Amino acid sequence: MQIEEKHIDFIEKSLKLYGVQSESLREDLVDHICTYIESQDSHDFNALYQEALQKFGGYASFQNLQLETNMQKFNKERALLNKLKIALGFTMIALLMLGMLFKIQHWPYASAMLVGAILIFILGVLPVLFYAKYKRSIYKFS
Repeated sequence: MQIEEKHIDFIEKSLKLYGVQSESLREDLVDHICTYIESQDSHDFNALYQEALQKFGGYASFQNLQLETNMQKFNKERALLNKLKIALGFTMIALLMLGMLFKIQHWPYASAMLVGAILIFILGVLPVLFYAKYKRSIYKFS
């Protein structure tokens, strides 16, 4: 069967309606469904579409794919945030230790290093920590 543009639009809208929000996942699913339908000999689009849905596990399977995609995206973001937290934390600790050493030795720029460490904590570490906590609260997976 030859797929027409109206069929592709119908498939996209139905996938979006049933919970596939990720555009890249939706495009992949539309491509797979269209390829399956085009490989069949029948000319009844509705029957072939239902057959393709059953073959790919139905809408519940698509929602699980969307959930998995969201979890992978969240895990990538979480890994990046953890790296950022570690880098900012080590920078802050290094500046704090150097500032204290400079302060004990009465060397110049001790106060600047201490203030820099405090600023990194206030403007870097705390916002990243709160943002990570916010992201975890959004992606509560059952």
